[in-house]
Order: sequence, then C-alpha cells, then structure tokens
Amino acid sequence: MATTVRNRTVGRWRALAGALPALLFLAACAPGRFVGAGEPVTGEWGGDHVALSLTATGGSVEYDCAHGGLFQPIRPDARGAFEAAGVHVREHGGPIREDERPDSIPARYAGTVRGNRMTIRVFAAADTLGPYQLERGAVPRLLKCL
Repeated sequence: MATTVRNRTVGRWRALAGALPALLFLAACAPGRFVGAGEPVTGEWGGDHVALSLTATGGSVEYDCAHGGLFQPIRPDARGAFEAAGVHVREHGGPIREDERPDSIPARYAGTVRGNRMTIRVFAAADTLGPYQLERGAVPRLLKCL
C-alpha cells in the first residue's frame, strides 16, 4: 500500500512538472503583461480621437484635427514603456490652399503597451496631447475638424 501511495504522489509531481511550461506560457500571455520586450509593436490601433498604424519601421497617426508620423518603430522595454521620435502636423478646418505649407513640428511619442492596450502621449513643442487610450484592432472614433 505504501508503494501505491508513493507511486501516486510521484505521478502527480511528474504531471505537474510536465504542465509547468504550459502554465508559464499562459501566465506570460496574460492580459496586462507585455511579452516580447524590444520587439517592434505593429498593427492597427484605435481609440477615442486617435488612429495609429504601426509597422516594423515606424508608423502614422491620425487625430481629430491633426496627423503625424513615427520615424522609428515602437519598441517597448521590459515594463512596456516606449519612446519614439516623429512629427506632428496640425490641421485646420476649411480648404487647404495649393501653396499652403504643412504646420509640421518635431514630436516625441511616449507611452506604454500592455498586451492589446496602449496609452500614448505626444509631446510636440510646448503642446502635450493625450494621454490617448488605444486598443489593437479597435475601430478609431475620429471627429475630423471641418
């Protein structure tokens, strides 16, 4: 009988040890936790008043009355924090003249990524836009200026 109990105990420990890699994988993929630090974040992201399209080399952003671009990819660190250099272009209501120059200024995009959620701020000259809350694959809700 003692051998049977010991065999059951050993069998349970072996089963637990076999399941451990799968449990660790599921924990790493849990919502709110960033996986793949240093890897570029890509895809379409949407939220209130913002749309973000990211590639492995940079991206583009659209707001209600502005747009911009990222000159480098978003590469979060182990905590999910990121910064990327880019440009911010202010828009205005009404028609755009043929000879009109874009109101373009350097910008810094900073925020955090946790799973399929992102928070981003834009620092453009003395202006700070955001924070914007985005979700991967969500439809953006933009109200373009007229």
